Amino acid sequence: MHFRKLTLLILLGLLLACPPLRAASNIISCDTYSLRDLIEQDRESLETLPAVLKRIGIKGIAYNDIFFKSWDRPYLDALKRSARESGCKVVALIMEGDLASPNEAARNRQIETNLKKMEAAAYLGARVVRMNLGGSGNPQEDDTAGVERVIAAFKEMLPAARRLKVKMTIENHGGVSRTADNILRIIRETDPRWVGSCLDFGNWPDDTLYDECRKLAPYAYHTHAKAHSFKEDGEDSRLDFGRILRMLKAARYKNALSIEYEGGGDPVEGVRKTKELIMKHWEK
Repeated sequence: MHFRKLTLLILLGLLLACPPLRAASNIISCDTYSLRDLIEQDRESLETLPAVLKRIGIKGIAYNDIFFKSWDRPYLDALKRSARESGCKVVALIMEGDLASPNEAARNRQIETNLKKMEAAAYLGARVVRMNLGGSGNPQEDDTAGVERVIAAFKEMLPAARRLKVKMTIENHGGVSRTADNILRIIRETDPRWVGSCLDFGNWPDDTLYDECRKLAPYAYHTHAKAHSFKEDGEDSRLDFGRILRMLKAARYKNALSIEYEGGGDPVEGVRKTKELIMKHWEK
């Protein structure tokens, strides 16, 4: 009996000595699009960006496919090596494309391309991809037909997602992904375990922004913490970061808080300020 009491006291002491697990353990990452000026000016490349992020204390990277020079293994190996050497985790691959097109042949080619890039994402170690949905092809029609085409495309890609253990996400990004309700229909009619939201903080009209974010937060597998400019107190000039991050916390979001800086000036400084803003609110 005495031994049992002693054991319990030791365990209690260890629990009290250890800090509680906090939501702040979510990795802060950065989409390479945030540093597009450095790439386009040939000042940096996808291979050197992990070292740039390391210097400002960011430990995750999400690659944008628009900057890839190749999809061959030697190039992917170079990306893996540079990320590993900088202690940078590859969290996502951001893919462009159009899955809502009424052109069946083009849509099938897009599915084939996406499947190839999902293989690359898995090889790089990313467990999330963002797929751009595109538009329905007729701005005068509602989104119904486009959404249904996207649902069919995602169902076709689901076996690969499950095999590769890569989640497919949808960003609120215009076209048929312009409303949370459209995105939620696609998620629910495919498989929410493998299809979810890439929640962009800023890609909404001002009057619906927070309501739309609230709908998608429980389904988020990736984020785009979007910032353009900052006030004197470090807050974003348009968005209430704290309000959106509280929604993600309430939804028990467990994945990367990924920065997408789209402002002017020094992009590295913009990313650094966005990181500080996330940390300010996420650690409360």
